[in-house]
Amino acid sequence: MALLVAFLVFTCGLFAQNGLPGFNKERARINQTGFLVLSAWSVANIGSGIIGLSAGGQAKYFHQMNLLWGGVNLLIALPGYLGARKTNGDLSLAASVTEQSRVEKTFIFNAGLDLAYMAGGAWFLEKANSRSDPDRFRGYGKSILVQGSFLLLFDAVMFITHNRHGKKLYKALNGMQLAPNSIGFIIPLGRAVVATPARPANTL
Repeated sequence: MALLVAFLVFTCGLFAQNGLPGFNKERARINQTGFLVLSAWSVANIGSGIIGLSAGGQAKYFHQMNLLWGGVNLLIALPGYLGARKTNGDLSLAASVTEQSRVEKTFIFNAGLDLAYMAGGAWFLEKANSRSDPDRFRGYGKSILVQGSFLLLFDAVMFITHNRHGKKLYKALNGMQLAPNSIGFIIPLGRAVVATPARPANTL
């Protein structure tokens, strides 16, 4: 067991020297870029929303909802951007894998929420004709559909980008093989694959 722990610590050190900090910093840069895009979208919605409040009919409610979404998105984007800038990449191998998985799962979860937002927008539009204030429902419904569609595209692009980036880490881990009583590396030689196990760990 002690040999297993020592080997993992040694492997983490080798991986860190060969680019683990750079991998983590690149993940942070991806997040920075994404949050900048989200911030720009938020500011655009806030600006157009303020101007559009003077409009009449459903346009007023469309811009009113856009203004609200812009403010919420900005409150999410700015802390996210600042947090990504503070990332120094100083994570262990295990922590890097955990963080990479967390980021990918977060954007998948967000994409599911985006679909729910779009369903809510469609519900507003469907209910508009049966309401005494149809303009409000149509304006809100169209805004929610637009916002949900943008966020779905945003989260999909962020997930795909992070997933492609994460394959570099997973590919490196594929060179390591763990067994119940031993550890070894998988070394590809042409079309053959040879396993080179370490000395079996002592059984506790």
